[in-house]
Amino acid sequence: MAVINVYKKNEAVVHKSNVCSKASLVLIITFATSVLVPLVAVFRSHGLWIKEAEYREQPDIRFKYQVLLITETSVGPLIWSSNSIFNDLLKKYLRTPLIKSSEIDENKDGLKDKLDFNLELPLLAGELVYGVSMLLIFDYRLQHLCEVALEGAGLLQYSSGLPVTSLYHYADLTLSQRHLLHYGRSNFQYNVSILPTLMQETKQWSMNSILNEYWKRNLTTRFTNTYTSWQNGGTDILSLTLEIRYPEQNILYKPGFWYVIKWAWIQYFCLLAVVSYIVNLIKDWIFQNSIVSTWVDHSRKQK
Repeated sequence: MAVINVYKKNEAVVHKSNVCSKASLVLIITFATSVLVPLVAVFRSHGLWIKEAEYREQPDIRFKYQVLLITETSVGPLIWSSNSIFNDLLKKYLRTPLIKSSEIDENKDGLKDKLDFNLELPLLAGELVYGVSMLLIFDYRLQHLCEVALEGAGLLQYSSGLPVTSLYHYADLTLSQRHLLHYGRSNFQYNVSILPTLMQETKQWSMNSILNEYWKRNLTTRFTNTYTSWQNGGTDILSLTLEIRYPEQNILYKPGFWYVIKWAWIQYFCLLAVVSYIVNLIKDWIFQNSIVSTWVDHSRKQK
């Protein structure tokens, strides 16, 4: 005849000991091992406290319609700026171009996706262009996890031993960070003019001086992923065509308190579960095999 289980009830086996005993020492050691070993292991692996994080955001970028143009020609430099006072200081080298620009929101999300820019500089007979430096100024903002507002720039430079008539430049405008941004903290330190505001000395408007001051900033923008093509020859117009994309970017920042705790807890808990399981097996073996002296009390487990 077949035998079946008709009733089952667990019993608890309790090991008791004095406070000052080897059994109590085993309990303290196993508990400390379960808690401290995962903590030390995670800390030594540099994974407990996360010091930096990364997220993606498409910045809000607007062209400020501020331009500084310097060309090197066969008869000397030709210069133009969107600042009328500076233009008055350099009338000898001034040449006014025709500029057309438009910013396009391709996906209709309220953020501009690219800038189409065209500049046509009229040339006189015998003027051949061998080098171009042009600085475009942008308003750059982040609003998601880190609030940032700064005035950024993009630089186009080209030089050749042959005269150029048309120049085509394709690039992304991206953020360059020397330091981490801080979560939840506003950063408006660099929301100041890149181009000089004082006109006492024209040397302040030299490209070298402007770029040197701009390079010292911890947050800057620049043209990356650049492609340039050109047409050589002589003509009465120098044409510069730029297509500048405003792509989504990876932003590095220092996370807040709760993000750090969330990351630390999951790192610690993963090892805690494994170490606690192994330590409990060792503790069960010690007491079940009477490695240390205890009083054993058999009592039925109460519901």
